[in-house]
Amino acid sequence: MLDIGGPIRVTEYGGEGPLILLVHGLGGSTENWDVTGPLLTGSGRVCAVDLVGFGESTPGDRRPSVEDNGLLVAEVIDIIGYDSATLVGNSMGGLVSMITAVEHVSRVDRLVLVNPALPVSRRHPPDLEVLTKLIGPLVPGIGVPAFRVYRAAHSPEEETAETLRMVTADSETVPEWARERLTDANRRRRGHEWAIPSFLEADRSIARYVLRPRRFARLIHKISAPTLLVHGSEDRLVSVDSARWAAEQRPDWTYEEMEGVGHVPMLEAAERFVELVTEWLESTA
Repeated sequence: MLDIGGPIRVTEYGGEGPLILLVHGLGGSTENWDVTGPLLTGSGRVCAVDLVGFGESTPGDRRPSVEDNGLLVAEVIDIIGYDSATLVGNSMGGLVSMITAVEHVSRVDRLVLVNPALPVSRRHPPDLEVLTKLIGPLVPGIGVPAFRVYRAAHSPEEETAETLRMVTADSETVPEWARERLTDANRRRRGHEWAIPSFLEADRSIARYVLRPRRFARLIHKISAPTLLVHGSEDRLVSVDSARWAAEQRPDWTYEEMEGVGHVPMLEAAERFVELVTEWLESTA
């Protein structure tokens, strides 16, 4: 636990050398990286962070917006004892990593964007279930009560199963032990009174980017760090069309599309994912 305007949890997986910092997505925590983190330790010292308002990182005097979390990531790198790091960010964590790379250039050596939050595709917008769970809570007066009703009707085990069904192409590819750790994280989250408001505020801050393609384009064109963009072909939350758009915007980036994989490659296809990332890290060392 680090004290950065409040308690911030960092999980260390091991390894030596340059810092590789893993950044989770909306509603996630460092547990999202428990399958992949140990497999990346041959490439450096691997750590993961609970963003403000998620996992065990109490908001304190910070806000859980993507901008504030971008600053947090830069400060975590400094406090761990490094000048800079390679950031590996999934979903919201990808957007947070991009903001860090733009606002705190000297702190970021390289970026690995894993199904990052991207502008909504007009050809393939999110399906009704995804829209209900991500956009519905943004309606004023609905978010907090809707979350409370959902959690009253679903056990932590059911919540984990439903979430994995939505974010994976095949939830059976997630190891059972990892599923149990995600469930434990869900159970702890229910005891944090700040968890739901933090989720909603972070969700709103993401919307200000993904619903404004021009703003997003300006952001990605400011990124100077070498970047690997990895995207699952079966992602229901962020269409692969959006990833192809980002790759067209930045043809200097390396783009890898993972067939038959959903929104969380690091949980669904860990070995394939690690192979892609490791090869790229070696090629850009």
